[in-house]
Amino acid sequence: MDAAGDGSRRRHGLPGGSRLRRLDGDTLATAIGTPDLQFPTAPGIRALYGQHGPDGLGWEFGYLGVYGMFADAAAVGNANLEIAPPLSSAVAGLRGASAARATYASVLNSAEANVLLTERCCHRPRLSGYAAECHRCVFTVDWLAGFRWAGLDEQAGLAFGDSPAALVTGYAVRTSSNLFGGQLGVRGRADWQAWAVEGWAKAALAGSVLAQSQDPIVDSITGDVYRSARGSRTDTPGGIFDVGATLVYRLSDTWGLRFGYSMLWLTGVALAPDQFDFAADTRAGARLDGNQTLWLGGANLGLEARW
Repeated sequence: MDAAGDGSRRRHGLPGGSRLRRLDGDTLATAIGTPDLQFPTAPGIRALYGQHGPDGLGWEFGYLGVYGMFADAAAVGNANLEIAPPLSSAVAGLRGASAARATYASVLNSAEANVLLTERCCHRPRLSGYAAECHRCVFTVDWLAGFRWAGLDEQAGLAFGDSPAALVTGYAVRTSSNLFGGQLGVRGRADWQAWAVEGWAKAALAGSVLAQSQDPIVDSITGDVYRSARGSRTDTPGGIFDVGATLVYRLSDTWGLRFGYSMLWLTGVALAPDQFDFAADTRAGARLDGNQTLWLGGANLGLEARW
């Protein structure tokens, strides 16, 4: 079981950060843009349990979770901050603000089940003038085939007010991305003396079930509901790609200390900030952008038990 210590995040495919912006109403300069909402670090956990069975066949179940990913960005002005037009022209509470804040939160869960085909090569120790010849070394390759699911739940909000202490949320969205697909992969491991090195690569071609929902947009000045609550759903192709490398120090014949680095890509997902719709037409808020990519990279530290 590994505990991930870094949940840094990057997004791709955004058109210059223009999908989420808070404009300075005087200069039309962008006060807050999508690139400002980058997650720093977040905790997570990776757990794997399985068995190498007879005749080189085996099985395993795995779980990966990253929690508490959160980012925010703020701006202050002199009654000159507004949401991107044309929505700012239609809702008085979304323009003429002196303080603004954007928030973004995300949670990722993933589970997998695989069957294993294992190939093992054992180098037996022997008397030699070379140190490597004097120690037993075992090379193991696991070929993986199975099923994987990944669920990404996000929310984002835009708030305005006369001061940072008096902000009122003017626009809030939530998204859900569920990816299901068959997975293929390979994992290699070399054990030598008290150390082991392990690396893996997995890829799943998935179908993505995406949904987004938006709270009503209420003018905080007049109290009128400008836009009712709405949402949308769609399906799209996606992918789950998982690679990593780990160094293991064996504490005993059973227990080992693991530390390494892993990366995860999800394609065909709906990111919450990309669902903000600043248009004023009848379909505003009912469109869904599901062609984005999530990248996570993190260091990990954990324990393993092998018997």
